[in-house]
Amino acid sequence: MRKTAAFGLALSVAILGFPAPAFAHGQLAYSVPANQTTVSTTPREIALYFTEAPAQSATFTVTSPDGQQLLSGWSHGQPSPLPTPAQELNLVDGKWEPVFYRTGFPALLTVTHWPVQGLYTVSYQSVASDGDKVQGTIRFDYQGPMTTAPPAPAASSPHASSSSFPWWFVGVAAILLIGALACFAPRHRRKKAD
Repeated sequence: MRKTAAFGLALSVAILGFPAPAFAHGQLAYSVPANQTTVSTTPREIALYFTEAPAQSATFTVTSPDGQQLLSGWSHGQPSPLPTPAQELNLVDGKWEPVFYRTGFPALLTVTHWPVQGLYTVSYQSVASDGDKVQGTIRFDYQGPMTTAPPAPAASSPHASSSSFPWWFVGVAAILLIGALACFAPRHRRKKAD
């Protein structure tokens, strides 16, 4: 009985005592602004640096303390060296080997405006090249100046001078119609004269 209990305890320690390896394909390596920092200037964009480029289908949100959604779009930035290499563990020949990522692949998030001071939340969700889900959240305390939302684009009038109707088509059709009438009209007159 003691041998069984000792074996069970040893097995539990072996399974639970070792940290699970981190599968970090496409993980967030760092951000600007950094997570859990205070920002006193007005950033034009938020940069999230991943260990591989986020998928085109990736989704991002930027939420103000009062719940406003402030993301106007995102784009891939130029890869650049990471300030500190990101590490993950890969299983190689039955043993866990560290792999270091030294290049960051940024997602550049354009923020519409900064309506209030306080804790802002940036969330991301993507799929890594190996199919693993990559998701997370960063938060930072914005203490910079408040800015207003950009003006809404002016609505176009339905009677605007520039129209999408292909007016050139009407001109071409008129020329072809006149040409066809000119060709067939003389033949029709000759038949009546006979």
